[in-house]
Amino acid sequence: MPYKILLKSRLYMLLAATAIASAITNPVPTLAAAGTNATDVPAKNGIRITMNGKDFQAKSAPFVDHGTIYLPLRDVGELLGTLVSWNGAAKTVTMNYPDLKVKLEYGSPRAMVNGKQFSLNAPLRMVDGRLFVPLRFFSEATGADVKWEDSIKTVNITKEDDFIKAQPWSSVWLNRKTSDLYMARDEQSPAIHVGKLDTEIQGDVSFHDGLNQGGNTVLTIVDRYGDSRSHYDVYGLLIRGNKIVTQKKANYEKRYEPNTTYFQVYDPNGWIEYTVLTDGKIVTIFNNQGKVVKEYDLPKLSGTDDVFSVLAVGEDYLVVRPNQSGLLTLIDLKDHSTVVLADKLLTGKDLEYARNHKDPYPGDTLSYAGDMGHGVLDFYYASPFNGKEQRSVRLTYERPSYEDERKALPKGRSIKELASVCTPKTISSIEMQDGDMMYVPLIGANEKDKDSIRTVCGILQKFAAKGVEETLPYDSPETFFHGMYVNFTEGESISMYQYGGKLALGSAFGGKTMILDDHQSVQDFNRLKVVPTSTFQPNPVHIGKKVHFKGNIGGYKESEPLIISWAPDLNKYSSQDPDRSLVIFTGTMKFGSYDVQFTMPAYGKAADGTMKPLQPGKGTIKISNGSYGNVESTSIELLPESK
Repeated sequence: MPYKILLKSRLYMLLAATAIASAITNPVPTLAAAGTNATDVPAKNGIRITMNGKDFQAKSAPFVDHGTIYLPLRDVGELLGTLVSWNGAAKTVTMNYPDLKVKLEYGSPRAMVNGKQFSLNAPLRMVDGRLFVPLRFFSEATGADVKWEDSIKTVNITKEDDFIKAQPWSSVWLNRKTSDLYMARDEQSPAIHVGKLDTEIQGDVSFHDGLNQGGNTVLTIVDRYGDSRSHYDVYGLLIRGNKIVTQKKANYEKRYEPNTTYFQVYDPNGWIEYTVLTDGKIVTIFNNQGKVVKEYDLPKLSGTDDVFSVLAVGEDYLVVRPNQSGLLTLIDLKDHSTVVLADKLLTGKDLEYARNHKDPYPGDTLSYAGDMGHGVLDFYYASPFNGKEQRSVRLTYERPSYEDERKALPKGRSIKELASVCTPKTISSIEMQDGDMMYVPLIGANEKDKDSIRTVCGILQKFAAKGVEETLPYDSPETFFHGMYVNFTEGESISMYQYGGKLALGSAFGGKTMILDDHQSVQDFNRLKVVPTSTFQPNPVHIGKKVHFKGNIGGYKESEPLIISWAPDLNKYSSQDPDRSLVIFTGTMKFGSYDVQFTMPAYGKAADGTMKPLQPGKGTIKISNGSYGNVESTSIELLPESK
């Protein structure tokens, strides 16, 4: 959804910057009674804020202090369409916008506006750990007009809306009138002019945030216009070195699905990544250096003179949707075939609907889900006959061009065969999760896990003896996987999860599934879930005093690095700067388990290798093995060295 911002043009911006001196150095008009306490105003004042006549709902209530209205920093950024940030280490506020950079230091009576220094009438405020900023100063800095209606306690802000911002948190701006595009690297960096669209904007604009891949950034801008907003102009931009180097424009009627902008191909030396742009007829593939490596002519390959949405690109296939028919189509580059997927995946009234309906647009409701390997592609399908039930089922298509390869694959062992050989020696690992909650894995090589692994093998043996095969409906789960993956040393892997009050073996998406109705097995299954732990004593702790760390973050190797870091707390609205973490201890863990004692140091090693002092106060201790995934954090309070 486009977010409207406010300057007429770059020329207007330059004129506005010149006028800021008066707005900053002259007394701010009284907005409420002077001397009002900041802590009790939000509930009593009920201050209303409007932007161009529309109410703005702040995440936290504004307040008045000595005639100045304050608003949380993040709300100001959303209201004005700017990019704002708080640097907790430097104690500075930054606001970026095309042709404008404002910087304020907490506690300072001055501000920097486009490199020039101005005096402030109202300082920054910290209330209950949240940073509040003077609304009038930031509004007028962007060229807005601010008026206060005391009788109804309303701040009315008016501002020209030439700039469109992707999202409140995004770092992309588009000038509606000039088609100039600006981008910022991050929330503390200036907005840089990267180029302009080769056309004029006609209607409602939306953005698909830029994909950063190698040296490429891909940004998609959609201009939807017409009486019924049924026309879509879709711009795909390839940006390198802060400049638009390539742009493609596609036109769609009634229906637009986001075109894919990326795919990767496995190579023995590692994954090879590619960037994708399309004009609806030609698909252009770029490498990491921004060079064109391949092009596909979709009308020629499909035999259909149309414009296409491109939902997926693989090493030897494309999944596209012709705009006129709306029927999702697979172009198999391996055997040069073209397949209308509805004909292969749908039946009965679903197929009839896909083939014949026209309103609101023709075609099916299939969408690409993923490449499962060996020529197997998965798709989501939401039936129009499900009424209010909008959950999708997952359907599989096996490409005929890979039939011989699939036949040559080794046959997996049955559940009975796996259950009969299941021991701690034949299990490499058992991974457990509930959504985004990851539990401590069981490792076959870990002596401490052997009894738990035997419990899992016992459950498998019950499946082999008493399990009943059922065909569950294909259904995509509402959240991530909930259950366990049992991985054997010879390569097989099976998934086990709860289904109602029973256990199930098979895909969480449904299909043929083995069901075990055994209460004890369900209890054993849940008992195996152990949450990663980390204990720290004492807390608070003085620098120079002995500390004791003990816990288990879950590891797959008998010996892994143990890295303990300290980071001071930042305001929760501030940028998360990874360089703030300082390593205070290194050692080793055994299968993710550790038990160490050491003296809390006064200095820690920063990411650049330098030693920096630990700043007393509240903060976080992070336990990791130096790689992504295995991390556990504990909040502590660090006290100065005791005398």
